[in-house]
Amino acid sequence: MILAFIFVLIIFLFLTIQYSIFLPPVKGLPILMYHKASLNVNDALTVSIPNLEQHFKYLSNEGYTCLPFTKVIELNNSELPKHSFVLTFDDAYLNNLEYLYPLLKKYNFHATIMLPVGFLGKVNEWDHGNEPIMNYEQLLSMDNTYVSFGLHTYAHIPLKNSSFDVITNDLEKCKLNLNANGINYLPILAYPYGGYPKSKDKKDLFFDLLKKNGIDYGLRIGNKINKWPIKNKYEVKRIDIKGDDSFWAFKIKLKKGRVKLF
Repeated sequence: MILAFIFVLIIFLFLTIQYSIFLPPVKGLPILMYHKASLNVNDALTVSIPNLEQHFKYLSNEGYTCLPFTKVIELNNSELPKHSFVLTFDDAYLNNLEYLYPLLKKYNFHATIMLPVGFLGKVNEWDHGNEPIMNYEQLLSMDNTYVSFGLHTYAHIPLKNSSFDVITNDLEKCKLNLNANGINYLPILAYPYGGYPKSKDKKDLFFDLLKKNGIDYGLRIGNKINKWPIKNKYEVKRIDIKGDDSFWAFKIKLKKGRVKLF
């Protein structure tokens, strides 16, 4: 009897620590972070169309409200619509146009695509890849009912280790190039690799720099659901959705944020 109790307790603790399964859903705003879409590949940065559609179908069937980031900005301190979530896709891969965009239209969802401006029309050189990145014409071909754009720096630089002069110059090049090519973008910056200065003094200076450069929201990773209203707009948390997550893990992340407690 005692052994059975210990066994059940161990299972309970394992499932709670590993999958947060016995913890209640977290109230607030989940912001989901994706990268690549593919016909059939699933890995840390790539979600296959069957899996992505499974996510979208679940969100639609369960009555979730997909908020454009513009709506998040407009709501500010107002009440969130029930079961709200936000979709973001980093790096503006061409496969977002090929595979994601048709699904957004099918489910009437909206995604904010974070642009690595210096690589538009090129490939993902920052990680030595050869994945095509959308060009300006392709960005403009998408209806803003379903897609908006945010910044992901010009050179996909790690902000945590970059000087403030480098960051300022990078943001200036982003704005200059996007404005010159007629791309409307939101005043939001998704931090490449999720990193930014963490020491108290440097962090405050970094946030001031963003504000002076017209950035109203900074997006990290964090893998937690944002409490509403969002208090620190430069530490907005996103939940990393991986293609090799199980569907069960996706649902847990959507409702609770981090899958593992530790």
